[in-house]
Amino acid sequence: MMQELVHIEPINALTTNSMIVEALDCMEEHKVTDLPVVDESNKYLGMVSEDALLNAGDDTGTVQTALNLAYSPYVLTGSHPFEVLAIAAQYRLSVVPVLDHEGGYVSSYLLSDIVELFRDTPTLSQPGAILVLSIEESQYSMVTISTVIEQNDAKLLGLWMISPDHSGEVKFILKLNVQNSSPIVSSLQRYGYVLDTVHGDSSFELDYQNRYRHLMNYLKY
Repeated sequence: MMQELVHIEPINALTTNSMIVEALDCMEEHKVTDLPVVDESNKYLGMVSEDALLNAGDDTGTVQTALNLAYSPYVLTGSHPFEVLAIAAQYRLSVVPVLDHEGGYVSSYLLSDIVELFRDTPTLSQPGAILVLSIEESQYSMVTISTVIEQNDAKLLGLWMISPDHSGEVKFILKLNVQNSSPIVSSLQRYGYVLDTVHGDSSFELDYQNRYRHLMNYLKY
């Protein structure tokens, strides 16, 4: 269950009658830039942002004047961390409201707590090379990538896909459990994958230094 993986912050929702100055104080207390708003029966109405409150012009007014009912992101109880992170990223939220299946407000997840959960996974905590590659979308194959990595005695710790652009090219990020990724890169390049950047691999840095030194020696003579 999501609640067992991530701490749920006991953040009380605002109401439409909450004062703007009180809402801003609450945001400052929890170090967030958004807060959920509910009606008198605890039904979720939407989110109000710090910018909307500041732009209301009168901090003695109520949250109702700054509330945009169309701005109502949320997750349901039991949602997977990926779903919570996706909503936070899509709406650029610092806090994600959690609702029950009747639309009632339950509590909230802080973005910092979600990030903390992923920080402790091997994908982020274990050292290894990070590759940014690209290829035509029609040629992308997860099977090929996994096979190449395992044939080079390595493991794939994580893969993040970046949506293809209008050119039809897809870009993705690989996290490996090894720091010498040269054999893997060479193998993937034979399948048409293009290496954009590499991080956490000292062998590439040494190779670039050697090439630079050879170039300088060539230019000298």
